[in-house]
Amino acid sequence: MKLTLSCVALAVASTMNPVMAAQAATQSNNNTADQNNIERIVVTASPFVRSSMESTTPVSVMTEDQLKLNIEPTLGDTLEKLPGVQASHFGAGASRPIIRGMDGPRVVVLENGLSVGDASTVSADHAVTSEAGTAQQVEILRGPGSLLYGNAAIGGVVNVVNNRVHEQSVDELSGNFGSHYVSGSDGRTVNGELNGGNGAFNWHVDGTHRRTGDYDIPGNAVKGLSHTNGSVENSQVTLDDFAGSVGYTGDDSFVSVSGSRTKSNYGIPSKGVIGDPAITIDLEKQAWQFHAGKANPFAGVSKIRLDVGYTDYQHGEQEDGDADTFFFNKQTEARLSVNNTAWAGWEGVVGLHAIHRDFSVQGEEALTPNSITDTLAAFIVQEHQFGDFRVQLGGRVEHYDLDPESMSLEEQGPAYQPEAVTDNNVTLSAGTVWDFTEGYNLGVSLERAERSATAEELYSYGEHDATQSFELGALFDINNGVVTPKTEATEKEIANNLDITLRKLDGAWTGSLSAAYNRVNNFFYEKDTGLSAADIGGDDADLPVYQFTQGDAELYSLEAQANIAFNDTWSLDLLSDFTRGKLVDGGNIPRIAPLRAGTTLNFDQQDWHAELGVMGYAKQSKTAENETETAGYALVHTAVTYHLTTDAGDLMLYVKGNNLLDQDARPHTSLLKDYSPLMGRSVMVGVNYDF
Repeated sequence: MKLTLSCVALAVASTMNPVMAAQAATQSNNNTADQNNIERIVVTASPFVRSSMESTTPVSVMTEDQLKLNIEPTLGDTLEKLPGVQASHFGAGASRPIIRGMDGPRVVVLENGLSVGDASTVSADHAVTSEAGTAQQVEILRGPGSLLYGNAAIGGVVNVVNNRVHEQSVDELSGNFGSHYVSGSDGRTVNGELNGGNGAFNWHVDGTHRRTGDYDIPGNAVKGLSHTNGSVENSQVTLDDFAGSVGYTGDDSFVSVSGSRTKSNYGIPSKGVIGDPAITIDLEKQAWQFHAGKANPFAGVSKIRLDVGYTDYQHGEQEDGDADTFFFNKQTEARLSVNNTAWAGWEGVVGLHAIHRDFSVQGEEALTPNSITDTLAAFIVQEHQFGDFRVQLGGRVEHYDLDPESMSLEEQGPAYQPEAVTDNNVTLSAGTVWDFTEGYNLGVSLERAERSATAEELYSYGEHDATQSFELGALFDINNGVVTPKTEATEKEIANNLDITLRKLDGAWTGSLSAAYNRVNNFFYEKDTGLSAADIGGDDADLPVYQFTQGDAELYSLEAQANIAFNDTWSLDLLSDFTRGKLVDGGNIPRIAPLRAGTTLNFDQQDWHAELGVMGYAKQSKTAENETETAGYALVHTAVTYHLTTDAGDLMLYVKGNNLLDQDARPHTSLLKDYSPLMGRSVMVGVNYDF
């Protein structure tokens, strides 16, 4: 399995920790030192049939086996072992992926190429409703290929790929069943899937059931409060996720329809104040997807494809079991993609993409006005081979409409009608991969992207117990303790990104080194104002006021990974990444992860795999205004897996120990770092059966 190595990693190897990165995939157990070639994993979210090692920009893929060993209750926590990826860590039930310091709406989360359609971009306490436990792989895509999925994807695209789409014929019964137990949370997970068909008509079912309790920690959750010792109160998670699909596969075409239902209830850790109500979120989502495609429908077209999705999402935010605020999201999405054959040597995809989002909030903490958001876009991505250079060019033009209803501001008396937003956004991207010598390549990508603000970034107003803050949008001013609407409009974000990646693809050691620079004008970030809700007329003096603010920003990123194969049995993975986020006018972007570096020693012999690793996180002292520093820590892990192959199927047994030194680990990316550290020492034991 591939890990990241950075120039910095070698210098600080003593602080390093284990991560199983999936930018390059698992090596086979019988690799020798001179056969250490990176397995090419095809990235389904890319418009081209390319592996992660042939992309103009860094592409990370977490494979099915890696997911089994690294699975967590949330998508963010599962993926943070990949280079350049961190997690928001908002308790055990809500954690979004953060890519190179970008989060929220800048990271688009997909399932089989269509948006998950939940409310996870609206607030940090909202869960991502895509279950990685039944996925075949999870992909993280940047650069020209992300143009298919929206101008908002400045940070990247995360695509969860499962077997619910029937593009290939199935003529026999197959399946997968797994279960694991986590000692640190008394957590139990069971999942599985079945696939069948007669070569033309296919079917699929899958499901996941998860129950965890409050998770264990070393010491106090809130420093100085002894009654918070030993566990994070109200960190339990329950989840049930079920799906089914049917499809038809012909010689050169397919049609597939799937439906899924997700129900989850999870707690939000509190500040440890005795008598405060327990905040839980109870969510339900139903989703339908339709996919159809045909190869070579007419001259000049190699493939045409239609993807349509509908999502009906809702959740209630509860205090001691009674819900007083409800969030609803109904979303429809459609994408038509046409892959052209070579035109003067250029081949790729052109298409149309539309999303209609009807979002509403009802109840005591209706923080944003109800709104309808419509986007309609046209995109094109093309590539051409010029000798040793493969060049990719892409563009996307998107019309964006955000239409809010009126909202109530207590200080203003009558209802306030926020301004609607209408924008035309353009994203342009260019990249190349240069195979400059055998076994190496160099990828370079340039991108300019425009992103319009979301409803929560503009219109948020009010106390929010789940995030334990008073939230204000960018369209408000605070003057002498009074909140008033601004008279001037906000500006859309404009990001200019340069990405360079060097890869070594075979030999005794393999790996990659990536560097990126991103200049974002009018960058939206949530600023701690230093005020409390009581300072601006609110009821709770303990709630800090966070406001969405705009400023020009620069983000620098460095990521690297390497695998060193000593012989058939022993290998070493190295990983490190670093992001620096600062405001051009002075100051730092809040909640940027510090430098991390890690190493994992692997043992592979026949059906056995064992590993021991450490990941070190540096102290984060580059803090934003009113933000506190975060101490560094090191996480040690070990794992042993055994594969048994029989005529009836493949059995995998595994045991993994996490945070073996029982460290008090508080990620700087988390809004809850001061009262919700990571889980302490814990052991996961699991079994998986494929047939």
